[in-house]
Amino acid sequence: MNRTLAALTLALAPFSLYAHPHAWIDVRSTIVMSDQGSISAIEEEWLFDDLYSAAILEGLKEDSPEKKAVVSDFAAEVIENLGPYGYFMRITANARPIKLNTVTQFKSEMKGQQLQLSFTAPLAEPVSPMRDEVSFSVYDPTYFIQMTHRAQDPPTIRSKKSHACRAHVKPPNPTPENIARAFALDRGATPEEGLGDLFAEKVDIQCK
Repeated sequence: MNRTLAALTLALAPFSLYAHPHAWIDVRSTIVMSDQGSISAIEEEWLFDDLYSAAILEGLKEDSPEKKAVVSDFAAEVIENLGPYGYFMRITANARPIKLNTVTQFKSEMKGQQLQLSFTAPLAEPVSPMRDEVSFSVYDPTYFIQMTHRAQDPPTIRSKKSHACRAHVKPPNPTPENIARAFALDRGATPEEGLGDLFAEKVDIQCK
């Protein structure tokens, strides 16, 4: 297995042979606001689970040049492959999809024994949460990967000026039938587009 395979092929990693998801990512989001109160970008930090990280780095000696190269190259591989899929992000303003510009700021590093990917996703057009109902989700549409914000690291808002805004995470609410459907899929099954929608968190950005 290519050690720098992107997240789109996580299902090929040697995890569980059965059921979705096959990998897990802890997500941390920072909403970047301009002085005018518009959202210009969202900064993401993705912490990959221990098993996936170990699979990517299998056989590489600690502090070896080979391991450092794999860790460093990981971000570029993931970003390049996720570009056509909106970087696994869906942003809306009044239910209207907002496109992202190409991600050019990214890096990958080790956090203990886990790989972490950090990148900045610039919005193609700024949106104002004071005027529009803005929300976003970070998820894998095929649900090969489960992506969730950690309770201790909820989404935050960064702005040079004080804006009365906050981000609220709505957890997914899949039906028992949806859960059974996901767990019935084995690793070799054809990915179901839209399955991840049912298990995706939704982050609402609310301003007074």
